[in-house]
Amino acid sequence: MGFEEAYLNLDKFLPKDQVKASTHPKDTYWILLDFQNETQYFTKNDTYFLRLNCFDYGHVYYKKNGAILEKPIGQFDDNTLSERTSSSIYHCEISLPRNSLIDQRYLLLKVKRIKFFESLENWTFSIQESSNQDSYTWDDIKSSIPIYIYLGIGFIMSIAMLMFFIYFGKMEFILYSFFVLSIMVYLLQGELILLQKLQLTHSYLISGLLDLNTILLGILYLLFVLFYLNIKTEYPRAYVFIKTGIYIHLFLFITDIFFIAFKYNLGQIYLMQALRIISFLITISFLIYLFIYNKNKISTIFLFGGSSYMLSIFIYYYMNIGSTSDPMLYGNSFVLIIGSTLEVIFFAYGLTYKAFNEYLQGLYFRQEAIENKNKALRAQINPHFIFNALGSIQHLILQKKNDSALNYLTKFSRMTRNALEASVEGTGTLEEEIEMLKDYLELESLRFDKIFSYELNVEGGLSTSEIEIPFMISQPFVENAIIHGLLPKKSGKKELSITFKEETGILKIIIEDTGVGRNSNNKSTGVYPTNKKSRGLDVTTTRLESWHFGSGKVEIIDKMDAQNRPMGTKVEINIPMAPNE
Repeated sequence: MGFEEAYLNLDKFLPKDQVKASTHPKDTYWILLDFQNETQYFTKNDTYFLRLNCFDYGHVYYKKNGAILEKPIGQFDDNTLSERTSSSIYHCEISLPRNSLIDQRYLLLKVKRIKFFESLENWTFSIQESSNQDSYTWDDIKSSIPIYIYLGIGFIMSIAMLMFFIYFGKMEFILYSFFVLSIMVYLLQGELILLQKLQLTHSYLISGLLDLNTILLGILYLLFVLFYLNIKTEYPRAYVFIKTGIYIHLFLFITDIFFIAFKYNLGQIYLMQALRIISFLITISFLIYLFIYNKNKISTIFLFGGSSYMLSIFIYYYMNIGSTSDPMLYGNSFVLIIGSTLEVIFFAYGLTYKAFNEYLQGLYFRQEAIENKNKALRAQINPHFIFNALGSIQHLILQKKNDSALNYLTKFSRMTRNALEASVEGTGTLEEEIEMLKDYLELESLRFDKIFSYELNVEGGLSTSEIEIPFMISQPFVENAIIHGLLPKKSGKKELSITFKEETGILKIIIEDTGVGRNSNNKSTGVYPTNKKSRGLDVTTTRLESWHFGSGKVEIIDKMDAQNRPMGTKVEINIPMAPNE
């Protein structure tokens, strides 16, 4: 009916206490406000304020300059007169001029409720001389403090997990970040002051988006569960259940988009009611399953977080069920905020623990890989050295130098033992390295009839028994200096010096010879022969690069005289030392 028909049937309006019904999205309601006993409010000020429920759609009919005017007052109406009050998410106010009463007594309202079912007993109206729109009481501010604390915690967690996603590239971090943002929007949609300041209170589209966010929250939660708990691998029987839950939520999400687009409001109401039940059953069922088949600490952390929030939901609904003044259950949200905060903290802790644990496992596997690689590299060095040593023994036996061969064999057995220990340990002290070099140099000197001289120097009072280095790291370079540098030299002194010294936390091993050098005419006998690659040098360089105190390096310098003739080769090995050495 229109205004004229309603006005002509004022005697058919029922008193509020005689109407026992709930709203329906298809129904339109006419309300008659009779101010016969309240006319004093309309003579004191030029404007008065009518406090009423925030209807979804509506119009007020009042008198002005002898004419009946119609103005929109619904929260989804364009150019609405209504403004939300600071004290209630459900109540608005409209300002009306003096002498606006029809027949100096009535106001008529035509309203619709489309977002939820509401008892007509919940509708209240009152007259005020001043506006309540921006008047915040201390109680209003106190009720908002926990919400803004939660907002800060959630925002920090969301940004932190987003940064972790960028660093680790794990899907659970980005899903958790979006999940926290979504649950913040869900819990804060009933926070009046925030919505007023953001001007998000008068839009049908925003209302629909908030409903979609509620469904999206469930999708993000289940996706987070899939990746965070590695459901497919750890809990394969729950995998199909969680995936089915995701598909159900996606179906509801798409369906709700159609309901919003075609404004099928009744379908939206039933869909949101079904969503609450479905989400609750899926989550509870999975938590019970996880409690029974819990496998690790990460699942335990998830159980604590998920159970905290579900317990808060149970308490929340128990406290709100049956409330006629809170049809959308916005009240008592403090318990939900506590449960959600605990869930957010537990999930963030679980993600951090998982990331840290995976990082430690990664370090362990990398270290193990390096150790295995070094063992393989050392295994390449040892056969190389043993082959040469056995060749030297054979050479002495063929020359019938039995005493020298026996002496050589004794030293060789000691070196073999050291080489085997090096294959297992991989590291040794500088003192052990020097002793090994002494044995090796003496063996090579005996082998080649002492045609070269050598010396070992330790500078700067190095504590050789405390400095750790890769064992037998210098032997391949010393061998090269002898075999490819000194032996091919036809005349002149054949000298080899090995110096150990420290410079700013770096142990330097300097191997210097007076051999033919790398630029000798005999290219096949240089430090790096052109016809055969030096496997020992390559392996040793690789060992230095993976040294656990830092990457070491090798520098090879060609020594030249004034006429640019080779005078030998200088090799400098740089090995980072332990910080406390």
